[in-house]
Amino acid sequence: MKRFLLPITFLLACISTIAQTIRIDSATNSPSSPNYIIGAAGAAPNTTKFHVSEFIYTNNEIGTNNFTSAGSAIQEVSFFVLTVGSPTNISNFKLYMKNVSAATQTFTSGTYLANRPTYTLVYDSALNANPVNGIITVRLQTPFVRTAGNNLQILVERLDGISYPGYAFYCTQGNRSNTGLLTARRYNSSTTLSSNPSLVANGFRPSIQLKHTYNLDASVASIINPTVSCFNSNQTIKVSLSNQGLNTLPAGAVTVNLKVSGSNSYVGNVSNSSPILPGANEIINFTGVDLNNPGQYFDTANVVYSSDQNALNDVVSSSSSTSTTLTSYPISEDFESAIPTSFPNTELVAGSLNLWSKQTGDFTSYNTLSPRSTGSSYYLFDCYSGSASNGFTSRLFSKCITLPTPASLNSVVSTLSFYMSHDNEAGANNDSLFVCVSTDRGATWTRIAGYQRYDATFATPGWINELVDISAYNGQTIQIGFEGVSDYGNVIGLDDINISYLGTVPVTMLSFDAVRAGKSNNLIWTTTNEINSSRFEIERSTNGINYVSIGSVNTIGNGTSKQTYRFMDLNPAKGNNYYRIKSIDLDNSYKLSVVRNVKNLGFVEMMINPNPVASIMNISLEAESNEKASIIITDLSGRKVYSGTKNVIAGSNNIPVDVNNLNKGIYIVTLRLSGETLIKKITKL
Repeated sequence: MKRFLLPITFLLACISTIAQTIRIDSATNSPSSPNYIIGAAGAAPNTTKFHVSEFIYTNNEIGTNNFTSAGSAIQEVSFFVLTVGSPTNISNFKLYMKNVSAATQTFTSGTYLANRPTYTLVYDSALNANPVNGIITVRLQTPFVRTAGNNLQILVERLDGISYPGYAFYCTQGNRSNTGLLTARRYNSSTTLSSNPSLVANGFRPSIQLKHTYNLDASVASIINPTVSCFNSNQTIKVSLSNQGLNTLPAGAVTVNLKVSGSNSYVGNVSNSSPILPGANEIINFTGVDLNNPGQYFDTANVVYSSDQNALNDVVSSSSSTSTTLTSYPISEDFESAIPTSFPNTELVAGSLNLWSKQTGDFTSYNTLSPRSTGSSYYLFDCYSGSASNGFTSRLFSKCITLPTPASLNSVVSTLSFYMSHDNEAGANNDSLFVCVSTDRGATWTRIAGYQRYDATFATPGWINELVDISAYNGQTIQIGFEGVSDYGNVIGLDDINISYLGTVPVTMLSFDAVRAGKSNNLIWTTTNEINSSRFEIERSTNGINYVSIGSVNTIGNGTSKQTYRFMDLNPAKGNNYYRIKSIDLDNSYKLSVVRNVKNLGFVEMMINPNPVASIMNISLEAESNEKASIIITDLSGRKVYSGTKNVIAGSNNIPVDVNNLNKGIYIVTLRLSGETLIKKITKL
């Protein structure tokens, strides 16, 4: 049995008009309770040999003036397939249509023969039920003209007396205005229709597409822009020219006009180079387009064809942009701004869904991925929620970046550091994150490092700092990308990207992090290239604007090796504490690090007593205000064994938790309060 997954747009509530094409779906598609159309689902002999069904589609769903003349009559009806059975050739298939009053929106159970004479027979022949892209299309032998303002009623008959196991079609519940209506009725049985059977009313109406096809219909299907980059030479913009008609478009008969406006401008005309068969496309190339000016530009492509019988699909518009070039270091991206400043672009590489998106706050799938303590947002590669996203690949990529030109070989070391999340869920699913580089303005990409999401050591999702040497690209203008590859397992978080190099600043800081440690805050930073460096000043702010020095740490000395430093802020302020490190050279020149934020909301590291615990464990903490605490207990495999919420008050709290039902072993206790997360390990006796 074949199974087809439709693009997600087919599953949305919509009325979509593309030329003379109307698609009617509903947000309440129910593939688990489909309408069969051809025959009942199941394996022989538990299938039926005869089928009749009726459906109502409203004037509001179709459009009052659509398909209301001989020149715009319905010529095709398409059904969206959930599963396809066998055989795929139906020898005796009939389809009828009729106009009914707009007030007629529901069915009651009724006999088959009483209603049939009022219909117009529009198709009576064999049907090829082998779908194309998940769609079975019936080309009507008699085009049907609607009456403006009326609803459309369709009758389907299968009369060949053969069982068709395994067929099921996407359907809607009710109609677009009311999902509770009985908008269909059907009969499935091994008894012939001459017995005048009763049709049983139900709410499952097939999702359909109605279409009028012209003899001569040239259409612009899409505009294909170059990957967003900084351009220093003319580019090619591609336009997909489609033949939506019944007759072949002769070579040179259709001209496509392309106009580019905005930060870049262009006007051009190109004709099709070869005949275009019905249903086929030709890619029209517009070469020599100057896109060198940074900023946004807008494209409009339109068909010029004197014989065109349908003007509704002749124009398509799109927009894209030309990237600026970043040259000032360090280049940082923490994803806290509305639009990422250094990594603003995403593109689909493989599959049908772009799985990159900005995430603010916790994301819960198998378990909960929380933001790093340095902010509230990060970028998420969601290989968990995408519908069967196995193999889907999306790329998050940067603006153009010009790396330094070294005075001599190996005199400058350029580095890329970033944080990515790991967890120990769905270990059989190899969701991956690859660092890739483009040296040709996004035309091609080369993977230079790769990381797997799964890590057995993470009882709860956590973050790891990764470092990639990109010195091989010194002196070049490049773009850096992060390719997420889904194995339909879990999610991958990406945050705090930093690009820096040695040799031009007192110290190159590879990473800087600040985390809570009980009542204190622990600052950790890693450096290289401590040439002529003097010391580090640690600065703190409560508003992110005004900073004061709270201490200093001397550098270890000259050298290019990696060094790690720590500083403990023993008396942080209540609320937000913003930290930055000032790297000071011997000549008092300095460079400021990125800013990290730690929230100290008045509660200390939680204490659990007794531990080990036999029956009741007590969680002790200090809270700043009255609120609710979330408590989750997981085993070492990450499986949740307890979850609950407890009220806490401002001041001292002792929270009892009954763990009598837990088996003996080691567990992880996670407490969330005021946006903070505290984790402890316990032993159950």
